[in-house]
Amino acid sequence: MNTFLIAGVCTILATCSIGAVAQSSHLPDSLPELTKEGLIKDYRLAMDILIKQHPNPYKFVDSITLNKRIDSLLQKAAAQKDVFACMQFSPIQLIRDVHTNFNFSEQNTRDVVSNTNFFPFPVIIERGKILVNIKGSTIPFASELVSINGQPAKDIIASMSASTYSDGFINTGTDRAFGNFQISRSMRQHNAQQYELEYMEPQTKVVKKISMPALSASPGFHTTRQAVFPVNQLARTYWIFSSYDDARKTGTLTVNSFNLQEAYAYKEFSTFFKEVNKRGFQHVIIDIRNNGGGNPAISALLYSFLSTQSFPNIYNYRTRLIDISYPEYAVADGQRKLSDEDVRNNRNFLYQRFNKDSISGRYIGNERLKEGMLENYPPDKDAFKGKVWVLTGGGTVSAATYFATLVQKNKRGLIIGKETGSGEQSTTAAWFLNYLLPNTKSILTVPMAELFFFNSTTDNGRGILPDKEVPMDKYLSYIRQTTDPELAYAMELIGQEIR
Repeated sequence: MNTFLIAGVCTILATCSIGAVAQSSHLPDSLPELTKEGLIKDYRLAMDILIKQHPNPYKFVDSITLNKRIDSLLQKAAAQKDVFACMQFSPIQLIRDVHTNFNFSEQNTRDVVSNTNFFPFPVIIERGKILVNIKGSTIPFASELVSINGQPAKDIIASMSASTYSDGFINTGTDRAFGNFQISRSMRQHNAQQYELEYMEPQTKVVKKISMPALSASPGFHTTRQAVFPVNQLARTYWIFSSYDDARKTGTLTVNSFNLQEAYAYKEFSTFFKEVNKRGFQHVIIDIRNNGGGNPAISALLYSFLSTQSFPNIYNYRTRLIDISYPEYAVADGQRKLSDEDVRNNRNFLYQRFNKDSISGRYIGNERLKEGMLENYPPDKDAFKGKVWVLTGGGTVSAATYFATLVQKNKRGLIIGKETGSGEQSTTAAWFLNYLLPNTKSILTVPMAELFFFNSTTDNGRGILPDKEVPMDKYLSYIRQTTDPELAYAMELIGQEIR
């Protein structure tokens, strides 16, 4: 039994031509609760909070360089003519932490979208290429955009990579961000009426030029839902989804989160692996490209269905402090300000579970924190003995990266896809604080601890690197056929083994 990841009825949108161009009326440069001056003030406050509260703000940059970069971005933000263009200079990503987030209020989000002229179509971003991701447009599906308003595609992608939330020096965060390309690109010129584009149609090298009108908010937002990036949308709709290919003797398990109750996760994993064993399958594909993480204990639980022997399941948490900095801005349950009792309870909870290291001055998780954790994890009685293929990408984060680490470290399968979005050695995780920022009512989310895998003491700032990446020519071919590239490539490799 698969459980829905999100509630609601899935509506299949019919492919249609883009219409309803942007109106000539001028859109506002600020909003009632979102002004350029207020946003810059909240950016500054957010960075002050992060520097004080984040478990390791100087992990990938020294304090002097960080402060210079903050000042530089805020100066660029101040130089913009409106609050919309100001948004591209958020300094939050300078921390280089996939779990730190700055989110606008629901009202401001709605106002931003409603007062923006949209870039005319969704795109796919892949290894230096921007590809048209809609059918029925003036520009053919899978055409490559060479430039937008004179800016080369590689520069556009570089700016996106730099501002995408990922751990360390990972740049595959564009996997998570390209779905929002229309919004992020439109913010630079929210009043734009036209886009000057250079593009090449599929399988050609001839550069064509076209001027396309921007779209007003309603049809513009509608086109974001017409993206046809070829993945199994049904599988992405559930927490866990399974499918079986008898011809290839291959089972595919899509796991979109590890933030699951153990009883539910075990039932789903056990049902799948019992079935593939019953059918005598020789291959299993585990798809965690869209898995934003959760509980690493559930990662280990899934790996126990792949392991042929007991395996080390070792991780621990560290933090700089167990107190809440800037408690006057800390909130819970949406926007309820934390009470003095909330603050005391939070400190007492962490005080019981962390011991201060006299040498480093940091707090390290103790045995109370590890209560119930299996460090020598046995294989499940229904463990799969065949070949394992794991699909990863920039959307593979936190506990999902830990699962990929277990597979790769134990040489139990082949990783296909792209570098994971969070670190191989460590990431931030566990307890999160929310801060309500006064000038824009935005929410800053800050993790309170670092999670280190296998007793790591360092972090090279990289994720799990794949054993195989889909060759670019094959990737483009799969896209043109509206076929899921990583899944199709894995199936192709499996087919070669079967022959």
